[in-house]
Amino acid sequence: MPLTKAVAALLLSCCLSAGAAGAADLRIALADDPDALDPVSNSAQTGITVLNTMCERLMTTDPQLNVVPSLAESWSWSEDGLALTLNLVRDASFQDGTPFDSAAVKRNIERAMVPGTQRYSDVSSISAIETPDPHTVVIRVSEPAAQLVGKLAERIGIILSPAALDREGDNIGRAPVCIGPYKFVSRVAQDNLVLEKDPEYRLADQFAFDRIIFRIIPDDSVRFANLQSGDVDLAEKIDPAMYETIEGDEGLDLIQSSAPNNQALMFNLANEGPLQDVRVRRALELSLDRQAIVDVAFAGRYLAANQFVDPGSPFYNADHPIPPRDVEAAKALLAEAGHTAPVPLRILVPNRTLPVRVAEMLQLMSSEAGFDTKLDVVDFATTLQLTADGDFESWGPIGPQFANDLDTLVQPVLHSTGGRNVGKYDNPDLDAVLDDTRSATDPEARKALFQKAAAIVAADVPLIYLYHQAPIFGFRSDLEGLHLTGDGFLELKGVTLGS
Repeated sequence: MPLTKAVAALLLSCCLSAGAAGAADLRIALADDPDALDPVSNSAQTGITVLNTMCERLMTTDPQLNVVPSLAESWSWSEDGLALTLNLVRDASFQDGTPFDSAAVKRNIERAMVPGTQRYSDVSSISAIETPDPHTVVIRVSEPAAQLVGKLAERIGIILSPAALDREGDNIGRAPVCIGPYKFVSRVAQDNLVLEKDPEYRLADQFAFDRIIFRIIPDDSVRFANLQSGDVDLAEKIDPAMYETIEGDEGLDLIQSSAPNNQALMFNLANEGPLQDVRVRRALELSLDRQAIVDVAFAGRYLAANQFVDPGSPFYNADHPIPPRDVEAAKALLAEAGHTAPVPLRILVPNRTLPVRVAEMLQLMSSEAGFDTKLDVVDFATTLQLTADGDFESWGPIGPQFANDLDTLVQPVLHSTGGRNVGKYDNPDLDAVLDDTRSATDPEARKALFQKAAAIVAADVPLIYLYHQAPIFGFRSDLEGLHLTGDGFLELKGVTLGS
């Protein structure tokens, strides 16, 4: 008989209180309830955080964002750049005992090759996958694919058990089975998710914890209070205003991600309304003071943004700097577009402290330029459903928080075929440029193409980039060896916790 959420939560809290938790448990506080734990359909950062804790990928990234081996022990491109050969490890098996082989890799990647899936744009350049032997995979592409190796170090590189896929099909995300140190045990929606160590994992001796307990705590202040009290050992998405508090507490420490990311206000361009006019979108952008948002909402610890990369990136287009706030120019654009103030605007906002704080500043600033801005604040899972259904006008702040390649920040969100293009933006000129970034093998040519893409986005304003995060993880100071992968995920290999 299934446990109710309340009963399960009570049992968990009784068993895992600060005094009762086993020494080999690691308790992690997440800001949002993860969505589907399926690499093909996952879109929420917390979902991939859990999957990354459970699962190896074909490749991974080191702290310098170099792609390094994991389940693929080596790889090489053909001379013409149209075939990528992966050599797989020989001593791996899935958490259900199913052997790991090339057929499993082929099946998992082909799941993503179905148009309409979240990962389709990641693998759209693949024309065929061959398995000449159990330990070799040959991926053929229709044209050179500069992004592909990086994609295999992201969600696409998580390989699920073929036996579990046979059994669960598209419901695999409810209880995934992969290759990695921790296997799925249980989940209570909006409350907790429990993993336990897989003793048969080939690298099990490098992971100290018997269980990983994720607790869902959306309120930033409550999440931080749980860290301070010792009810959790590690917490994600710490409010930057707490930075100095952590530094002044001998019992706590922090680590910040420097992985490429961005946060934006996204527009639904498939709906009727004022935002269909680019002049209205430009007016909204001119009403905003991005630096003030960073200073007030994040204690100045994030970077103001107006492109998919930050101004310090070599891919940044310096010909399109952050526009200064100009309320009068914004009002003039609204008048030119035929609108009389107040112009209605609704923003869908995830119900967490920091996004709401930003949204309230957007509301105040835009109102001074003639917008009547209303905030629809709901839980994060609901925002995902509403945006997937197209039932929103604008959504934010939202955006990819972890990436190992610039392609991940742009293609899925802005290409017309992108799996996360919930705004239905469709610009053939931008599509062509983004397609060219994938086939460009010369780094300088690729950089020039991304800068050209940035110019198109700046002119069209299909979304408004707001800031680049430096996400903070707070943790107990006796949690030793903790570090992040280059794309910003927790790495628990070699991590230990004091008594």
